[in-house]
Amino acid sequence: MAAHVRQAKHSTLHGGNIVVRRRRRRSNRWGWTLVFACTAAGVGWWWFRDRDDSDRQLDSTLALAPRPVLTSDRPEILPDSGPRAGVSEKGADSPTETSVKPGEAPAQRIKSLISAGREALERDDLIAARTHFSEAMTLGANGEDAVLLRAELTRIGNETILSPRVFENDPYVVRYVIKAGDTLGKIASANKVSDELLAEINSIRNKHLIRVGQGLKIIKGPFRAVMDKKSFSLDVYLDSTFVRHYKVGLGADGSTPTGQWRVSTKLKNPTYYPPRGGRIIAADDPENPLGERWIGLAGVAGEALGQLRYGIHGTIEPESIGQNASMGCIRMYNEDVEALYTYLVEKHSTVVIN
Repeated sequence: MAAHVRQAKHSTLHGGNIVVRRRRRRSNRWGWTLVFACTAAGVGWWWFRDRDDSDRQLDSTLALAPRPVLTSDRPEILPDSGPRAGVSEKGADSPTETSVKPGEAPAQRIKSLISAGREALERDDLIAARTHFSEAMTLGANGEDAVLLRAELTRIGNETILSPRVFENDPYVVRYVIKAGDTLGKIASANKVSDELLAEINSIRNKHLIRVGQGLKIIKGPFRAVMDKKSFSLDVYLDSTFVRHYKVGLGADGSTPTGQWRVSTKLKNPTYYPPRGGRIIAADDPENPLGERWIGLAGVAGEALGQLRYGIHGTIEPESIGQNASMGCIRMYNEDVEALYTYLVEKHSTVVIN
């Protein structure tokens, strides 16, 4: 704040010696008045300077505060629903924040995060617990810690993501009210999730029958998958949050390429076309080795780059899960691949094979 200084205007009085003598007699008074004025001005200057510094600090704090991000590819959101703008997933006032120190070594930080997550569960703050546990998973928790984290995150995900409930400050979900011209497919596409998943979460029996004014819980996708060849496992994530864990079967002799893939196609009841020639097997044929679902993959990086004939599918040989037995594709139990089918979406979901 800039201090404004006013300059006083002095006029000269004319009137002979009497005026001069009166001014001389009052000269001491003017001197003391000048001293007091300077002192007051000095105090005022210091006060305004301190106020100026405080204002600058407040402005800096506000400048660093998170601001809501506006997107144009989301459906209309009710103003009084969904996460509060500018509030992090952990919650700005979460008391567990002080128990996790950024400078800790990874192993110690994992323990701190697990402890913070347990504290959040004790006060029934599922969003904060989910955040702490997910970060611990991302840092590479293994052994018993990994088993614990998967179990807790699966349970928390069932309540916060895959149920009709909407929790305050959850950055992954919003409430939405259907308006004229909406379809569940359009709403799902705008949020990079499947209409099957939205129908399941919102208990919609027929995804083609929705009504204007109906309220929905919307998940903001996309989901992605990360697969580990050594442990024959596939984990599903929503952003950085672990959601599901599955066992898989892989290609014989290491024939499943590593790298990054993008979901290219999704088919129900697929027809089987043998990659090495042979009899084409129709959909729903008991001998169809693909089961009831096919998730086609297109390779975009690593060994996978340019590969187009691989995918994730069901199996008629459940005993092959956990083994290297396929021609290169990823096999899953039929009920597992049906669930995965609802999470992953074409063009947006990725699958990383390590």
